[in-house]
Amino acid sequence: MSRERRRPRVLETKRRPLWRVVVILSAFPLLLLVSWRSSSAEETKDSCVECHGEASFLVTNKKLYDYFQRWRLSIHRQEEVNCADCHGGNPQSSDKERAHRGDPNAAKANSAVNFRNIPETCGGCHEDIYRGFRESAHFEHLVSKGQEDQGPTCVTCHGSINVAVLNVNTVEEMCRQCHNEETENSPENAPEARALLDRFLSIHRYYRYITVRGDPAETKRFFGQIDAQIHDLNVTWHTFDLDAIGEKTEAVLHALRSKRKEIARTYKKDRKNRP
Repeated sequence: MSRERRRPRVLETKRRPLWRVVVILSAFPLLLLVSWRSSSAEETKDSCVECHGEASFLVTNKKLYDYFQRWRLSIHRQEEVNCADCHGGNPQSSDKERAHRGDPNAAKANSAVNFRNIPETCGGCHEDIYRGFRESAHFEHLVSKGQEDQGPTCVTCHGSINVAVLNVNTVEEMCRQCHNEETENSPENAPEARALLDRFLSIHRYYRYITVRGDPAETKRFFGQIDAQIHDLNVTWHTFDLDAIGEKTEAVLHALRSKRKEIARTYKKDRKNRP
């Protein structure tokens, strides 16, 4: 009996190392996966966000703290546009010098966020808008003045980081910063821009009516054509050619009005024929 009890113990002791080998081999792919994920996380980290997101910046560098908070609440963050996409640098490095490589300082002439380079930097994503802006007198002024005078850029009207879209309540005031009686620089442009933007906003009112009451299949075909015109109008706004903006606005409104009347007639007819 005593011999029989010992035997299993001996066998158990001999088998234990084999069992451990099997467990280790089974866990090996998992260890590789964890290791790969760690290195992947290391590669995709953003040192700009980790560093500038520190609450201590509120005291040590209020300006950078405010910049970060504006970015945190911005459409750029929602679209996953991060610091390095505009400012340059190396967001994968935790070393300050490497992270700030290049010229993130807007005061430097070769910085991507220097006022003269802002249109090209924004144009990296907003290609069509940049194309329109390059045709404008604003762009011509910016190029001709060089570093002597700032001139109008994207951030002049829209702000930086957490951008704003001008509306009928803000566009005239914004234009008057340059176009006013004191400068004698086309002061009539400011109220005209306001009137044109008000007309432009009418597009959205027609758009909503057609969407709600139009036949879905027919509406989809119609908007396939009209959306291209609206996009072209958006680009034309950035040429600041008020005559061209006016003509294209009227063309879009005419098409929308006609469609609205057609839908309204059909809608009234259908209601009349209902039992």
